[in-house]
Amino acid sequence: MKILAVETSGKTFSAALNENGKTIASFYYDYGHIHSEMIVPAVERLLKDTGNTFNTIDKFAVSTGPGSFTGIRVGITAIKTFAQVLNKPVAAIDTLSILEKSLIEIKGVKIIPAIDALRDEVYVKNNSSKIGITIKNINDFTKDLRKHKNKVLIIGNAAISYKEKLSKGLGTYSVSLPYTMNMPKAQILAEMAYYSIKSTDYKKIEPLYIRRSWAEENK
Repeated sequence: MKILAVETSGKTFSAALNENGKTIASFYYDYGHIHSEMIVPAVERLLKDTGNTFNTIDKFAVSTGPGSFTGIRVGITAIKTFAQVLNKPVAAIDTLSILEKSLIEIKGVKIIPAIDALRDEVYVKNNSSKIGITIKNINDFTKDLRKHKNKVLIIGNAAISYKEKLSKGLGTYSVSLPYTMNMPKAQILAEMAYYSIKSTDYKKIEPLYIRRSWAEENK
């Protein structure tokens, strides 16, 4: 089973090729939002370097957001196009889940994925929500985190954008990660697609937009 995954939901771009649960090649790029320029060349390079072609791919995987509206759209459009042409299934996974699976459980630490939604707000998981994700004000989010008995580790770019507020609000109860570890990666996405996430028809894949874009709201 060979799975080709791309992750374009934020500032970084990554692509990975997984074979039978093992990552055999990956590409990571962090130099601004130029996903549309990178995605096809990166995928072609992965395939060429590993002796594969599009025809040898059994399944595709893509992150659905939340995150950058443009980035999400670019990734989903590309993967849906590949899947349609080759008649292959797609595993679609939200970005928060990808972040959450990036770390193993740490004793005494509560791992919480959070993505910067701008305007002092964050995207976080919410089981009571219909789509399982909601938006919270950073101050309310920090207040809720104080309820946990364990130390708290925020994974995601919210940990970078709101580092000072989180540190001030949580104090010694907060744990931080190096910059790169807060970025969702296609390698994790591909592993999830292999081990736990069911695939679906490309026609059913939709972006996970929790709110309208700034441009739409400003109208």
